[in-house]
Amino acid sequence: MATVPYVSAAAFRAHPTYLDTEGLNLASDDPDEQTAELTNLLLIASAWVDNELDQPLSAHLYTQRERVFAGPSGELRLHADHGPVIQVTEFGYGWAPNALTTLASPTVWVEQDTNVVISLATNGSVAWSGSLQFGSLMAGGDVYTQTTYVAGHVATLLDGDAHEGDTILDVLDPTGITPGAGYRIWEPGVEEIVIVDPAWTPPPPSLTPMPASVTLLQPLRRDHTAGHDLSGVPADLRKAVVLHTVSQLMRPDSAAEDEYPDNASSSTRSDDSRTRGLGLLKEARRTVASYMRVR
Repeated sequence: MATVPYVSAAAFRAHPTYLDTEGLNLASDDPDEQTAELTNLLLIASAWVDNELDQPLSAHLYTQRERVFAGPSGELRLHADHGPVIQVTEFGYGWAPNALTTLASPTVWVEQDTNVVISLATNGSVAWSGSLQFGSLMAGGDVYTQTTYVAGHVATLLDGDAHEGDTILDVLDPTGITPGAGYRIWEPGVEEIVIVDPAWTPPPPSLTPMPASVTLLQPLRRDHTAGHDLSGVPADLRKAVVLHTVSQLMRPDSAAEDEYPDNASSSTRSDDSRTRGLGLLKEARRTVASYMRVR
C-alpha cells in the first residue's frame, strides 16, 4: 500500500487543471489543511494505480516462492511476479521447501525487467541442503525456490532541505535507489535530474525502511525544499495519478448527470472530447494498462 502519494500536492497544483484546490476542506480556511486533504486524494489515486497494476508501483521488498524446473546446466530461470526487478537480495533453493540452500546477494541476470536467471555455477554454490544425490548437483526436475528482491520504481520524498552545490540528498525512503542511476526532483519551477554517485553504498533493503542520505555524482544546481518528490516513476504514470485525482475533484454539472460529471465552463475545454471525468479516468486506465504485470 502506498504510504506517500506518487505525485506531491505541489506537483499536482503545477498541472493546468483549472481546479480550485484551496477549498477542499470546507471546515477550515487553513492552507495546510487544504494541502493535507489534497494529499489524501493523491494517496487514493496512488492506491488506485497499485490496484490496477496488481502490485505496488513504488520500489518495495518482495518475497516470491515457487517451484522452478532445473536443467543440467545449473541455471534456474524465474519470472518475477513484481517488476521491474531492481535487485535480488536473497535466493534459496532445494528439493524440499523446508531445506533450502540460501545465497545472500546472488549474482543474477535480469532480462526484460522481470525474467531472472540465476546460475548456481556463477554464484559458486557448493553447499546443498537437499538429500544426497549422485551426478550433477541440479540433475533436472522441479526445485523449490524462495527469492527476495526489490521491484518497482523509486518514489520517495526529500527528507530535508537541500541547497545549490550540495552533493547529499536526505530521502524519506531509499528503497530501490541504485548507485549510478538518475532520478528527478519534481519540485515545481526548480525541477532537475540528479545522478547517484556510483560509489554510494545503499542501506540494506527493508520492509520498514528508514530515512537515508544519498550521495550525488554532481552538485545540485538548484535549492530544494523538504517534502518534494524524488522519483523514478515514468512521467506518464505520474500523469495517470493526476488524471485520476482530477476526475475525483470535478464538481457536478446539473445539465449532465453522468458517473463523473464535469462543469465544462472553460472555453478551452468546450470542444474537448474528454469533457466528462469518466473520460479522464479511462485515459488514466489506458496509460496504466501498458505497465500491468504479466504473469
